Amino acid sequence: MKHLLLLAVFWANMAVATAHEVRPGYIEINEKAEDVFAISWKQPVRDGRQQVSGLGLRPVFPVNCQRDGDSTMRRRPGALVESFTLICKGGLLGQEIGVEGLQKTITDVFVQLNPLTGQATNLRLTSDRPIQKFSGGGAGLSAYFGMGVEHLLFGFDHILFVLGLVMLVQGWKRLALVVTGFTLAHSLTLALSVLGSVQLSPPVVELIIALSILFVAIELTRAPEKRSILATRYPQSVAFLFGLLHGFGFAGVLANIGLPRDAAIPALALFNIGIEVGQLMIVAVALLIGSRLAIVLQANKLAQPRLVAAAYQAPVIALGSLSVYWLIGRSVALFGG
Repeated sequence: MKHLLLLAVFWANMAVATAHEVRPGYIEINEKAEDVFAISWKQPVRDGRQQVSGLGLRPVFPVNCQRDGDSTMRRRPGALVESFTLICKGGLLGQEIGVEGLQKTITDVFVQLNPLTGQATNLRLTSDRPIQKFSGGGAGLSAYFGMGVEHLLFGFDHILFVLGLVMLVQGWKRLALVVTGFTLAHSLTLALSVLGSVQLSPPVVELIIALSILFVAIELTRAPEKRSILATRYPQSVAFLFGLLHGFGFAGVLANIGLPRDAAIPALALFNIGIEVGQLMIVAVALLIGSRLAIVLQANKLAQPRLVAAAYQAPVIALGSLSVYWLIGRSVALFGG
């Protein structure tokens, strides 16, 4: 199991500048009267930017659409929101919408059209498909599944926490309990947060997520017999308790884009299933790499104590250092104003 931590080096290197940087954009289009649409364009902004500056993205509407009046701009945590009205002769169904500059980013833009009559239509614009056509019948609901998978795969702090937990566990049964505990916990708080029952401040949540990674890293630096009772006997409890906080982190994406008015529960379920698929992918890849690496070391007689110790300590130090980096940065953002 210890060799699995080598995988953390890869994720740590990628995560230094990108944790929670991959936020989706959101365009909400509400038809207020025939051919009259209220537009809310929520563009993600980079962490650490104090000025009002987005990612250089611009929504492009069909040629039959004209702006009616001025737009308003306001800053929200992690986003720049522009609101305006469009007059679109003949409506938007069957028309194309796009986002200029999207092809140069790793950000997706979720689009929701709420017509006066009929089902909402959802689109997910990506870097390789920045322009798409509206169709009726609620098309695009499955985009929530894809967003769930991608949010887990690009949520590097979530990934490192899961990898660290896996490293603490010996045996398949206990591993299953740990993964199940984490799944149940974040599924619970994700649903409660998105449906409005429980709310926590996103900066506070991200700070505690950094603390959860630091906790795991500290435990990994200790010899197994010197670890805390929670880490050795009840790792599933650790996974569950911190999983509750990670669930609020997952909810941040849905808080930004919202849920379809006529299909909130299915969309939430698809997003959560996507998260689970992404999580299982990470665990499976970690176990595969760990087992293969152990075989290679044994076959080439490289499993010397010093080499094994170095291979183990280096990624643990990287994991702990990154968690401290996040902890300091998020503390400054939360308490520094």
